[in-house]
Amino acid sequence: MRILHLHDAPHIHGGATAYLEQLLPQMAAKGHKNLLFSLDQGSSALPSSQQCSFSYSWPSSPFRRRRDFHRFHPPLAKCLEQWVKKQAPEVVHVQNCSAFRTTVFPTILKLGLPLVMTVHDFSLLDPNPWGLDRSGPLGPFKSWLDRQALEKAREAVFQSTQRFLCPTQALLNAVGFPAGKARLQRLPIAPASAPPLPQDRLRLFFAGTLFRSKGVDLLLEAMAGTTGALGAATLEIAGTGDQENNLKGLCTSLGLEQRVRFLGFCSAKQMETAYARANLQVLPSRVPENSPLTVLEAGARGRPALASHDGGVPELLAESRGWTFPSEDVAALRRSLQRIGHDLELLANTGARMRNWVIEEFAADKHWDSVDKTYHELTA
Repeated sequence: MRILHLHDAPHIHGGATAYLEQLLPQMAAKGHKNLLFSLDQGSSALPSSQQCSFSYSWPSSPFRRRRDFHRFHPPLAKCLEQWVKKQAPEVVHVQNCSAFRTTVFPTILKLGLPLVMTVHDFSLLDPNPWGLDRSGPLGPFKSWLDRQALEKAREAVFQSTQRFLCPTQALLNAVGFPAGKARLQRLPIAPASAPPLPQDRLRLFFAGTLFRSKGVDLLLEAMAGTTGALGAATLEIAGTGDQENNLKGLCTSLGLEQRVRFLGFCSAKQMETAYARANLQVLPSRVPENSPLTVLEAGARGRPALASHDGGVPELLAESRGWTFPSEDVAALRRSLQRIGHDLELLANTGARMRNWVIEEFAADKHWDSVDKTYHELTA
């Protein structure tokens, strides 16, 4: 079967990209031919002959960008339609698509192709998923435009998509998908070894894109000026993004240079060693996280997590598998870190519960078989 995978930005190393990089070889192993259409740069995961990227010329006007992103954009529609007709896929699988929804989804619908979407985030509920500034005199007007754009996007997505695969029950319940179109499907987490947790001090780890939405600045503020167990805690940060220089400057201004280490982009091997050095994964996101891979991958290695209490996170860390705190509440985050830091033995017990649950609930083979079954259901 010829599968057209569609992802807005496969060069950004987030959870959707990590999933896509696993999905492509798994589907190839099941005999499918993979194709890729992206709304930005391409991917190194496929030969150039099997992928097409739409090159968007960014206008200087924010209102022009808004019009292109949230209304029908003919150049993108033409590019996508020509690629589809040339490659003749039998099914389309969308990973992430936040901008251009009112172009991409109606174009696929027009071409009569069955479409499945793995829903990686809560952006179908959030009028401003990028956390853009909506203060100032134009703030209320921009927020109104955000809500209007979201309403049109939801209509386009719901009409065009035959199957929504949701990694958490929280997402499945919250979005309001059309009846019969959505189902729970946990993400695949590969088995991993679980090295003993360091017991000398609190060793924190953050892995993800360094965007404002991830809230790494909140974590740095929670660590600053503390004493005792939290005052001795260290933090390693894996990832890149547009906030990297700002975060490094914040470290300096808060006097955290000796306790915080920026690792940059990490290979799979480097991530393994980073997980092994840590005993607590921290995810202080400002926006609702659906099924964050770093929380699950840390859990598979016996590392528990402390994360913002929003989205699908409470579902993942329920039943004493981890801890949550109110989103953007620095004082609550600091208190949680101090409490955990005074009982390091608790980390190992909590991490063991999380590891057992991830192994049982997120079996990779079961996931890939289910995706393959979905393709055949939609093309029958």
